[in-house]
Amino acid sequence: MNRLLPLILRRFARCFGVLGLSVLTPLAMAQSAPIAARAAAPAAQASVSAAPVVMPAMPVIPVDQAQLLLAAQKASQRGDPQPALDALRQLKGTLLEPWVAYWAIKPTLSEATQADFDTFARNYPHTYVLDRLRNDWLLELGKREDWTDFNRVYPHFIMRDDPQVQCYDLQSQFVTQHADVTAQVFKLWMDQRYGGVGCNSAASALLQDGAMPREMLWQRMRRFYEDGRAKQARDLLAPFLPTGSWRILAQTDADAVRYLLDVVRRGSSAAIANDDQRQYLVLALLSMARQDPGQAARLLQDNFSALPARDRAQIWGRIGLSAALGLQPEAARWYARMGQADPAFVPSTTVLEWQVRAALRSQDWALVRSATRTLIDQGDKDLSWRYWHARALEKLGHPIEGRALLAEVANPWDFYGQLATDALGMKVSLPASLPPAPLSVVAQQAARPGLQRSLALFSIDLRNEAVREWNFSLRGLDNQQMQGAAELACQQQLWDRCINTSERVTGGVDIAQRYAMPYREAIGKASAAENVNEAFLYGLIRQESRFIANIKSWVGASGLMQLMPATAKLVARKIGLTDYSHDQIADVGVNVQLGSAYLGGLLQQFDGSEALAAAGYNAGPGRPLRWRNMGLPDQPLLPGAIFAENIPIPETRDYVKRVLANATVYAAILSGKPQSLKARLGDVGSPDAMLASNQGNRP
Repeated sequence: MNRLLPLILRRFARCFGVLGLSVLTPLAMAQSAPIAARAAAPAAQASVSAAPVVMPAMPVIPVDQAQLLLAAQKASQRGDPQPALDALRQLKGTLLEPWVAYWAIKPTLSEATQADFDTFARNYPHTYVLDRLRNDWLLELGKREDWTDFNRVYPHFIMRDDPQVQCYDLQSQFVTQHADVTAQVFKLWMDQRYGGVGCNSAASALLQDGAMPREMLWQRMRRFYEDGRAKQARDLLAPFLPTGSWRILAQTDADAVRYLLDVVRRGSSAAIANDDQRQYLVLALLSMARQDPGQAARLLQDNFSALPARDRAQIWGRIGLSAALGLQPEAARWYARMGQADPAFVPSTTVLEWQVRAALRSQDWALVRSATRTLIDQGDKDLSWRYWHARALEKLGHPIEGRALLAEVANPWDFYGQLATDALGMKVSLPASLPPAPLSVVAQQAARPGLQRSLALFSIDLRNEAVREWNFSLRGLDNQQMQGAAELACQQQLWDRCINTSERVTGGVDIAQRYAMPYREAIGKASAAENVNEAFLYGLIRQESRFIANIKSWVGASGLMQLMPATAKLVARKIGLTDYSHDQIADVGVNVQLGSAYLGGLLQQFDGSEALAAAGYNAGPGRPLRWRNMGLPDQPLLPGAIFAENIPIPETRDYVKRVLANATVYAAILSGKPQSLKARLGDVGSPDAMLASNQGNRP
């Protein structure tokens, strides 16, 4: 018997039947309808003699105040502080006054004084917006190189999550204390793909002073070129290079082939012998490697084999990366040339990660082992590399070590934890759920000013601001308090905050929170109508929208299943929904009906493969049509996990993994039985290869 599902339904109903919320919108009522059974939760949650828990009133923003707030926020984003200044006089003393004050000062920071900031800090202490303004103000002070005020403000900065502010702090230490910060600045600078205003400023200060060696400048220049940011590199770094370097750098990127052929014609030995010319030559080869890895490989092998070993290794690494991203069969072979050129060379994390993926695609387990070992030794905490290292150990004849590592990785919640469970010969079973947070703890969280402000912002659909306020308010909470805050979010139908906050709880999982299941009726109906597995549907919606019914993405996708308007219209016509209109796209029933029909079509197109269908749902069906053929000629069928790992688009790669891991958990909840992620992933390949495999597996 499935004990988890009734538990989850009872937990949901408790929100509404026991706590007696003071505010419940029509949308929330609609969302809670299918889970009313939760009210039947045992009354023994609190003793009869215990005093009843009184929930604080949830914030309600009057319509006239909401209009002022929305106008102030929109104007501030446009750089106009006046609506916020006007609203501030009318909203003095209200819950969201700190936000109005922030919207008033933010557009004026370039002209603001330290006294202006200090006044804000006195008026709104201990608030999220004060620390948000600290971040903004520190960036402005760094830009001004006002290190006196910077050093006054920085010690009070709480979030400390902006690398550009960190770089400005290091620059301040260098200027005011003559501190040796070169290594720290260089690491932050290299970690930022675009450099960034603060890290570029700190690096420029060190270069100008001579504190940063020329070799570091060239290393950063190479990273810019590897990332396709050659123009930015020229604009930023050419002033620190010899006269005329800007013109040469422009040619190494815009016309790399011509530049390299000119070097060959003049004789490459002279260019390699001159340090600056050698650096330009390497940049041109890196640029060529990004644009045409095959041609870069031929040029490097035939004309520039006299380059130093480290240079050749870096270029081979970029050639391998480009080939791996393009799913070319030569990728693993070119990556191997990197190690052959210089066994001691350590490439960037991106180059290493794609070396693992290329090696997986070619089933080169020795290369998988060496590359994952390097990533692990560098401190990479991603479970994926530990999982693949364990599988490589098994494949290479070290089963004891491999299984020991798999046992460390195995867990029921994570994609690689589930795969490790499969690899150990077990299925994914869910542990007992944490008991609900005491109602008194939920009430305590509901009374906190930061969470009250967040709920108020959610109520007027200022979602970005609300999420930031919510997350800031979670600082310092223990596990029970965190679970109580998650329960508060569940009560208010803020499913994204419910799930996200519950994921921060350690030492156990509240399954009803972390794997919430609203809209049972609509999702179950659509699942049956379109023959789409209900667990797969829940797993996809959890990733698409976190069950936020009225969410709209920046590209225009709407609703639970994040449908684009054109897709919704096309699917509605295809399934005969003749009375469909665009204003229905966020309606829960309509959105799930259309999204499920679209997903069902993808499943048919991709021979029932949930991995391919999920990829098609996220990236469009055209890309997986190409990706499914990523296997090598002698290995046309790949395990689904290797296919997912090799998806070239980072967002889609992460999306597919999360959707399938979610679906595995939801399947365990819905069925009450252990599950296999490996079986759900299946094998992926061309239609002919998959058909042959399916026929071969028939009894």
